Amino acid sequence: MTMEKNMTIPIQCPQCCSTEFEKKENSLETDFVKCHLCGHHIMLEDLKEVGVEQAKEIAINMAKKEMEKMVKDFAKRFNKK
Repeated sequence: MTMEKNMTIPIQCPQCCSTEFEKKENSLETDFVKCHLCGHHIMLEDLKEVGVEQAKEIAINMAKKEMEKMVKDFAKRFNKK
């Protein structure tokens, strides 16, 4: 069984969890961006890394929930026989 889901996960500020950032139009990976809410400055490259880690955490939690559901469904079918 394969589980395929596509979703957009906004990157959150590592300081305040806001998802709004101020940056130049043609920002480079080495340019700093600023959180719109708390003013935290972070290099764009580092912010992207933070976003990848946040997405991994969400994906792992979703996979765990799906596995728990599959185990419960399997147990229900097994107990019926």
